[in-house]
Amino acid sequence: MKNQLKLSELSIEQLEKRAKTTKISTGGLSGILLMQLAAGIYLTIKQGFNVFIILPLAFLPLVLVNITTLKKIKEEIATRK
Repeated sequence: MKNQLKLSELSIEQLEKRAKTTKISTGGLSGILLMQLAAGIYLTIKQGFNVFIILPLAFLPLVLVNITTLKKIKEEIATRK
């Protein structure tokens, strides 16, 4: 975190690029976690409880952090326009 620039120090173009990248990565991560959850439910039904049902829940905070970061970036862009 120390090496990252504050959002107020970035240009609008950099903020828009960062917002696009964050949006794509959040969508991809969410999709993967949904597939992993579906596979975990399927395996739990077939074989009983296993770790694959817990893994998507463990990675859920990453999605939440990305969503809050995206909101902050959008707010910064809105304040500049």
